[in-house]
This record gives sequence, structure tokens and C-alpha cells, in this order.
Amino acid sequence: MFAAVVAVLGVAEIGHAQTGEQALAQYQAALGTLNTVAYMVQRIDTFPNKAVWNRKGQAIMQRDPASSVFGARFLGTHFDAARGYWYDGKVGYELDDKARTFKLNINPYRPGLPGSPGGQMLVPELLAIEPGYESVTYQTGPQGAILRLHYSDRPNVDERNRYTYLVLDEATNRPKMVRTVSQKAGGQSSIIKILSETRVNNPLDEQVLASKSFLTTHTAAPVVAEEPRKASALVGKPAPAFKLVNFAKAPVQLSSYRGKTVLLDFWTTSCSPCIAAMPEIQHLQDEYAKQGFVVLGVLMDPKSAERAQGIMKRQQARYVTVLGTEAVEAAYQLRSFPRYVLVGRNGKVVLDESGYTPQLEAAIKAALKE
Repeated sequence: MFAAVVAVLGVAEIGHAQTGEQALAQYQAALGTLNTVAYMVQRIDTFPNKAVWNRKGQAIMQRDPASSVFGARFLGTHFDAARGYWYDGKVGYELDDKARTFKLNINPYRPGLPGSPGGQMLVPELLAIEPGYESVTYQTGPQGAILRLHYSDRPNVDERNRYTYLVLDEATNRPKMVRTVSQKAGGQSSIIKILSETRVNNPLDEQVLASKSFLTTHTAAPVVAEEPRKASALVGKPAPAFKLVNFAKAPVQLSSYRGKTVLLDFWTTSCSPCIAAMPEIQHLQDEYAKQGFVVLGVLMDPKSAERAQGIMKRQQARYVTVLGTEAVEAAYQLRSFPRYVLVGRNGKVVLDESGYTPQLEAAIKAALKE
């Protein structure tokens, strides 16, 4: 039983909850009394290929309903990388504690903040529980009381079997560990965050966030002008020829599509944006197939062919896919994924783009008119 869960996070009392839903409701009520939380953290990431990242840091998080990142402003510090990130809900600062410099981000890319060195040290479950869970259970064991939340699959990024485990410290009943697991790209991934020295509602922590002390200890990093994007060397030239095999090992030649407009979709099973765009790519083929348009997927991690077929089935992507080679990678100068190369009826490249954009459909329409 979830017995005697008292003073969760040091600010409220949870009694003998009879169900996981009751325990979670009381836990969330306790979270609602928190304004600021600070802690030390060890983060351990385990990837499907069994690689492990182990790093340490610290963070201060303060509730801010106006913030679009975890509903908080924060200062996260990654000890191993000697880097951090300060965010007030609107603007951010990238901190380099080794060089003692900072870089102002007036309009930071918010979805990317949790993946920044400082953002990796954040534990949003200390302020709120991610909504949308399908079920919740609780149990007690040697580690203490554990809340387990099961979340729905996210097929757009091929993520399944999603769980979050909250392990409560026996003495304080504050989370001492948060573990998230999911099945993705053919294997299980997990993130473990082990907490220590947790403080709640400490005025000194609020002062640290408000003071921006790094403005006196760090200097502004030199501004490096971005180089203008270079035009693709492929556009206007014949698309590099290839003869590859599909999942059934049948040969497929690019030249056999001469007279059609062909979209080459270069992707890998570990590329979330590639997977997320598949329904849109399939829609394009369905929409323009009668006009002579065809999509040809090119899988650039061919050893993952079985996994790739499962991904495409879940994404309802039915277009032909072939297994890429190092020669194709070199010929098309592939450096990142997804990569979309549009080949006109005459066999020449008319568009070469990294990442899916709405402009892709406009380019297809234009190519079909030629």
C-alpha cells in the first residue's frame, strides 16, 4: 500500500491512498503549494544501442504560468560540460562557465531548451505532472513509495510504451528519483534523474534567479555573423543515378522513374522529424500520384530495415523505400536527416531541402506543370 505518504515535498500530507488516482491527486495538490525548488541531480541516459550518458548538475526552478517551457523560469547548470542556461519565461542566456561568457537569446527555440546542457538538468515533475496519462498505479518497495504513470503512444515520433516512475524518499517523501522509459527506434530508452539536497520555497533561490549574477561574472560572447546559406550543388543538375534494393530485395533504379516527378526522402530510423513527416509525405503521394508524382524513400541505416518497416506501417506510409548505401550518401552529400530531393520529369534536381516545410508541396506543384 501507499502507506503513510506524509508531507510530500515537505508542504502537504498524503494519507493512506486507496488507488493510484487518489495518490496522484493528493500528490498534485501538494505540488500546487510549491513555488520554487532547487536541487542537485545526476542524470543517466540509456539508449537503444545500450550506450549510456552519465552527467551531473544542479538547477533552480520557479513556477511561472506564463512560461511555455515546463511552466517555469529556471537556471540549470551542467557540471560536466561547464555550461548552463538561464530562462525567465521569455528570453534566455546560454552560459559558458569555462570561458565565463554568456549569449543572449531574445527569442529562444523553446522546444530545444530542455535538450540544452542546462535544460538537461531540469526535473519538471517537481512542479507538475505531465498531463495525458492513461493510467497510474502505486506501490511500495525497498526504494520507497513509487507512482507509475503510463502515457499513450506517440506514433508521430514512433515512441511507444511510455512510463514515468516517481520514487519518493522515505524520510522526506520528496521525489528522490524520476525515471522515464519508452520504446523507440527498435529499443528501450530511459532517463534516470537522481535528486539530492532538494530545497523548496527558499527565498535565496528566488533571489538567485532574479539577480542574473552571471552578468557580473561572465562577459558577452562575441557575435558571429551567420554565413548565408549556400545553394545546393545538386539543383539544376541530373540527380545522381542509383540502383538499390527495396525491403523485398527487388532492384529499384532511379532512371526507371524518368518522366515522373520524384521526391527522394532520405531518412533513418533514429530521426524523429523523419518519422513525424511520414504522414505528410504519404499525403503528397496520394494527392498528386495521378499527375505523375511518386515518393521514393531511401533508408540510410539499412541494417535497421526490419525496424524501418514497422515504423512505416505504424505511420501508414506506403511509398516504396529502398536501402541506401555509402555511395548514395556521398553522391547526394548527405549530412543530416530528413533530406528531401525533388527530381523533375527530365531527371534533374529542382529542389534540395533539409527538413520538411510547406514549401515542398508548392515545389511539387510547380515541377508537375513542367
